[in-house]
Amino acid sequence: MLDYKTSMNGESDLNHGNNIDTPAGDDSVAVILLVEDESSKDPVVSETLIKLGYQCHSIPDVEKALEFTRFNPEPDVLVILSDTRFSAELELIYEQLDCYLPVIVIGENIDDDLLMEYEKAGVDRFISRPVNPNWLRLCVQSALRLRQLYQHEINQRKQLLSYWQQVDLEQEVAAKIYNNVLQGNYLQTEAVKSVMSAMALFNGDLLLVDRTPDNHLYLLLGDFTGHGLSASVAATPVADIFYGMARKGFAIVDIVQEINAKLYKMLPTNRFLAATAAALYPDSKTLSLFTCGLPEHFLVNDLDGSYTTIQSKNIPLGIQRTIELEKQDFSVNQHHHLYLMTDGVFEAENLEGEAFGAERIIEAVCSNSATGIDTLKASLALHTHGLGQQDDISFVELICDVDNVPWQSKSAEQATRRIQALRWKTAMEFDIDALRLLSPVPVMVNALMEIQGLHAHRQSIFLIISELFTNALDHGVLGLDSTIKGTPEGFMRFYELKDKRIQDLPQGKIRLLFSHEPTDEGGRLTIKVSDSGNGFEWRTRKQDLKENVSFSGRGLKLVETLCKRLTFHGKGNRVTAVFDWRN
Repeated sequence: MLDYKTSMNGESDLNHGNNIDTPAGDDSVAVILLVEDESSKDPVVSETLIKLGYQCHSIPDVEKALEFTRFNPEPDVLVILSDTRFSAELELIYEQLDCYLPVIVIGENIDDDLLMEYEKAGVDRFISRPVNPNWLRLCVQSALRLRQLYQHEINQRKQLLSYWQQVDLEQEVAAKIYNNVLQGNYLQTEAVKSVMSAMALFNGDLLLVDRTPDNHLYLLLGDFTGHGLSASVAATPVADIFYGMARKGFAIVDIVQEINAKLYKMLPTNRFLAATAAALYPDSKTLSLFTCGLPEHFLVNDLDGSYTTIQSKNIPLGIQRTIELEKQDFSVNQHHHLYLMTDGVFEAENLEGEAFGAERIIEAVCSNSATGIDTLKASLALHTHGLGQQDDISFVELICDVDNVPWQSKSAEQATRRIQALRWKTAMEFDIDALRLLSPVPVMVNALMEIQGLHAHRQSIFLIISELFTNALDHGVLGLDSTIKGTPEGFMRFYELKDKRIQDLPQGKIRLLFSHEPTDEGGRLTIKVSDSGNGFEWRTRKQDLKENVSFSGRGLKLVETLCKRLTFHGKGNRVTAVFDWRN
């Protein structure tokens, strides 16, 4: 290894050997590499730079600069005191270094050819002899600023890349849960055909289909405002309400009103769901529609090619606290086909900026009822050929086959179906904005039910997750004291403080990790919850719970009775619950 150093009096030393004791420089002091042979040395240059407080290293030629960069900290500025052409050597240095290196050339005979050659090589400044110390100082300071700006840009790019990689990873996890919840409940039936094309990873449109215990077919097509994750964030609770109530036999109007109430509570004022809910009743051979803000739909009769245009009669969901719904009823048979679509179909443009429009839709769906949805898809693709998608696009065909009831349930088959214990892992993280707007516990529990099918243990799992999440939010993130709930009046005061703090708190987060593995008797669900709070003295918790007769603190005791193991870690802001279940 070769180490070339310049002492404070400007004299150069050449040290040989692999074990040279080189004084370590201050990281905040700029390192300047001087390329100067005996014939080109200029005491003014080295003395000026040393007086300015820079750390200078002198080397005899540019080739040695390559060796210097291999065994020493990268220089901040390279100063060449020579009229010789070093463009090839500079290119080698640039290839080796990871960071931008400003270069200043000082010479007596800087002709046009030399200027052109060095300009192509990336030289930043040229100084003619005799050297003016003030001009040298300004050139070096300017070069250092350029290097700092370049380094700042590189760091920002790295941070941005890391950020997007993290976002992609988190969205993949969220999308997995999102798709499991929606598709895991979706009723596959030949009576419903659909085409759904999202602009992003998350779809702002959603399609839900299910049957009731008495074999009524329910369908909901919705379009959230916006696109991507922000548009689809409420899709999971909407699906939870739809499927949960449909399978219990609730009327379609009750489901729509419940969804509206949920969206009104959880969505910001500028967010809503334009949707149409359809119910097909085989007994009465009728089709009922609640149209809430989507564009017109078309009910086509394949016997004569006639159609009925169905306009929206209600406002979108989530705008008002309560909504009085106007219903539209139609008598139908197996020859009727209902076509529902979101506004992305109508507004899809061609190269001339012309929207697809209702006329093309009607022409496509009425031309051949047997292939209506395929014809519509092909016509839309031909219209938008060469243009990127500008909105989420969804259209659905409901074949009103009330005579054959192809969606009829097979209860005997369902009763014997069992889900095998699987090995999987997933995670969710909520920052303060999500904690203000969402009630994520039902979403997470519903996702676990769909992934592993632990419906027989739903109540226990719900209690465990709810208690751990509530503790993380109330006592971890918000820092609330449970002793406030020592009296019935204290309960009201506690939740008043909770509402105020969650609105005022600038930051905070809760992360949940779920993992599952099969066991000999069933399966094991491990739940890890961590929060950004200061924790608590968990080592005294068991002693406190033994004589607890207050209104608070009993939730963890309940969790302990449900779990095989409940363990706190560190300062108390991390907890692990292990829940074993049997077949």
